[in-house]
Amino acid sequence: SSPSSALTLAVAYAVKYGELGLDIPFNPNPAIGVGMVLSIPALTAANFWNKSQEDGEGFTFPSFGGDGEGLSMTDVKKYGVAGTVAYVITELAFWAVAFPVASTALYQSTGHWPDVINDTADRTTVLGFIFAGANIARLAVPLRLGAALALAPWVDENIINRGEKTEDSK
Repeated sequence: SSPSSALTLAVAYAVKYGELGLDIPFNPNPAIGVGMVLSIPALTAANFWNKSQEDGEGFTFPSFGGDGEGLSMTDVKKYGVAGTVAYVITELAFWAVAFPVASTALYQSTGHWPDVINDTADRTTVLGFIFAGANIARLAVPLRLGAALALAPWVDENIINRGEKTEDSK
């Protein structure tokens, strides 16, 4: 913890006072920008690659299930049309929430509501917030699949087989 704290303080100091002695991070520079964006994923990939080579079993993604298998779209498809419709409903719910959340984030950061019709900068910013939210939501794919699995029986009963239920009661 002590080395990481020292490194954090050193980097914070360099960022805060570095402009006085070094212009590189403070002038637009595409090469440095690309390097900053790609360095963390490259280090993470190298870390996973090294670990996979040590174990001798190759690279595998972490699993969320107790049996070594996580939730997948195959589990949703087992419910047939009802499972697929349930998954579509969960995705529509995400996107129905994404735009208002992104608009609120823009309002909180700039002090004005987005004008996505007339202002290209507002439209781009809102889409950027939605893109960031969608990437964060990828971490919750097992949760979304679980929600679709939980919703599938209700969808089957109330949407897919709704007409059959009324015919049987006659």
